[in-house]
Amino acid sequence: MPDSRDKGRLQIVDAIRALALFGVLVMNLRDMSGLNFLTAEALAALQGPVDEAVDFLLHVVFDEKFLSSFSFLFGLSFYLLLERKSDQPGFMAMYFRRLLVLAGFGLINIAFLYWGDILLVYAVFGTTLVLMVRLPQWLLLTISALLLFGAPVALALIGAVRGDATQTPSELDALRTFSDPAYWPDIIQGLSLYFGLGTSGNLIELWDHTNVYGMLLLGLWTGRAQIPHRVDENRTLLRSVASICLPVGLLLTLLWVVMPSNDPVTTVMRIGAPVLAVGYMSLGALLLDRPGARNIRAWLASSGRLALTNYLVYGLVGQVLLYGWGLGWIGNLGSAEILLLAMSIYAVALVLSRLWLIPFRMGPTEWVWRCLTYLRLSPLRRQ
Repeated sequence: MPDSRDKGRLQIVDAIRALALFGVLVMNLRDMSGLNFLTAEALAALQGPVDEAVDFLLHVVFDEKFLSSFSFLFGLSFYLLLERKSDQPGFMAMYFRRLLVLAGFGLINIAFLYWGDILLVYAVFGTTLVLMVRLPQWLLLTISALLLFGAPVALALIGAVRGDATQTPSELDALRTFSDPAYWPDIIQGLSLYFGLGTSGNLIELWDHTNVYGMLLLGLWTGRAQIPHRVDENRTLLRSVASICLPVGLLLTLLWVVMPSNDPVTTVMRIGAPVLAVGYMSLGALLLDRPGARNIRAWLASSGRLALTNYLVYGLVGQVLLYGWGLGWIGNLGSAEILLLAMSIYAVALVLSRLWLIPFRMGPTEWVWRCLTYLRLSPLRRQ
């Protein structure tokens, strides 16, 4: 279990990162399950009333909200790293090696684990944070707001829409490939899906990147404002943010889900995802900072400290269960079963993360990341 050397970390941040990981796991597993690749007829035959209700819940409560939170936490973690290490000689070289290794993990994830990777995007965007951190706080917050709120409006003005859910030839090909017992075609298919080969290139997909970068900058701004360092002193602020962002974000997200997919106004409703994510994190910080939540916070923090390891393992477990070279459940699970499966995987990972940190300082992937970043072997076991 964590000892005195772990006190330099902000446990509340690790705990919220663990919660974000659960949301990421749910939606990643839904993507890997092949639901998005099925024809309308096949989807209707698979999804019963309970599945449809659960799927609606997933799109309203989970979709893009926890990825937004995860992106926010990456920006915040950059500031925490800067806070601890920036005065050390060779910091810039160390930081860019860190991003280069992260990009490598991202490419491994895309090819061999889960094609919907976010690590490579973080590595690319992370190269700019050393410049953005020099901006005044007001300007940093303004740029973040323009990306989070201005980008959906701009996309709507140029006519970018979500489009219908008609299955495309590339999606049919992906379902066929991932269902086949052969392993190596999965690698080609994953790379093809990620890098957009053969896709429609819908303009609405630009929002994914503006949203991620806007949340990175918002996380950076929050770290500089020292809000995670002094949650108790900022309870009034966090209550205000949660009380505004939760209902507003939920309303906007509901409109995004139920409004016509080919209406540009629907694109504007994408604003709801980051708004709701901020509400989630504010509420999470308030609840987890309470004295009675100490044990829950500690358990979650263990999983959050192994975020990279857990993120990659989720993709591996998803392949074993869903792809043709594994159990081959792809295209055969409804949304309710996917949610239950994600909850089971997360619970096991939570326990294993806690047990792992009894003898070890960090996760195995985090250890590799650290060794390659500093170009030397770091101790893994606790003394």
